[in-house]
Amino acid sequence: MWISWPLWAKPSIGHDEYVVRLREGGVRNRKFGLNPARSGILKPQWIKTPDGKCMRRQPNKLTLFLQGNAPPPPTIQDIPARYMESTASSGQQPDYSTPESDLRRVAGCTVTLFGAGSVGSFWGTSLGAAKLTLNVIDCKRVEYKHVQGGRTAYDSTQIGMMKVDALKQKIEAEHLGASVRPYPFDVSEITTLDLRDMIQSSWLVLLAIDDPVQILRISDLAYPVVEVVQTGVHAQGNSGHIAISMPLITPCLRCTLGISGSSDIRRLDSEPSSSHDIAAIAHHGARFSLDIVYSKAADRQISRWDTSKNLVYLSNRADQFSPDGPGLHYEASQKRPGCPICNPTMPQ
Repeated sequence: MWISWPLWAKPSIGHDEYVVRLREGGVRNRKFGLNPARSGILKPQWIKTPDGKCMRRQPNKLTLFLQGNAPPPPTIQDIPARYMESTASSGQQPDYSTPESDLRRVAGCTVTLFGAGSVGSFWGTSLGAAKLTLNVIDCKRVEYKHVQGGRTAYDSTQIGMMKVDALKQKIEAEHLGASVRPYPFDVSEITTLDLRDMIQSSWLVLLAIDDPVQILRISDLAYPVVEVVQTGVHAQGNSGHIAISMPLITPCLRCTLGISGSSDIRRLDSEPSSSHDIAAIAHHGARFSLDIVYSKAADRQISRWDTSKNLVYLSNRADQFSPDGPGLHYEASQKRPGCPICNPTMPQ
């Protein structure tokens, strides 16, 4: 944020002390051409209000949360000693890798998942075996309705927990070496600067939220920086889609889905559907996600699917795209000439 000089920073102090104040979190004037939030120094402690007065800066909710809940570095959980001894004595080192997938190469890679509801919970647990470092953002708690009929990946013992904490508990208990960083926030509460920093530190961004405004906000910010995978479940879970955007290669999410704004996305809340249909879409999303992360970690091209076809339609039953039964249908999308996201040089 650009600010003007607060009164206490006027040249009533010596030059050396003034420089020290700058380095310790002071301010920057426009004539320096620097933005304090982007320059490596601390943010200024004072801001100027519209009435000309100065007030002390108040940290945002995410900053306060991180100060009191700094995520520990990912560590591999303790494995029973007897298992380690028996494995070492037998000389068994199981190798389940294939030329197209070696989960050891993606362990520790940071992936950010927005949404931990029906699709998000299944998506997250499907990624657990890869031992990723998973940032999970969701502001809601597990309710009774969420554990009925397998609607989510949660169980009855987790009712009342924040979804992000419940997902962390589940993934880290079931997959040794996996690490989940829970962020109990509504995406709309996260500032654009914080959101951009989180995106830039991720190998991949996953969208499993149902807020159309935030879906486009995140995808627009991420498009020039990192790959984005967005999953959507259609009416009654009969079908769904997986939209994939790759920086400056494929079209952005808006062009991929053929929409102009958030009003073009239809939101379905508590839609009746089979839990197996929801899980199937989430599992396919996880598979495509791991393909992308592995290709980046191993520095090799994706060969399992044609990456030029970045919109995948999933049929959970026979329909016009899959007349014989459940299946996948791949489509290639095109960048629209007037899109300011796909064409970043255009005025927005």
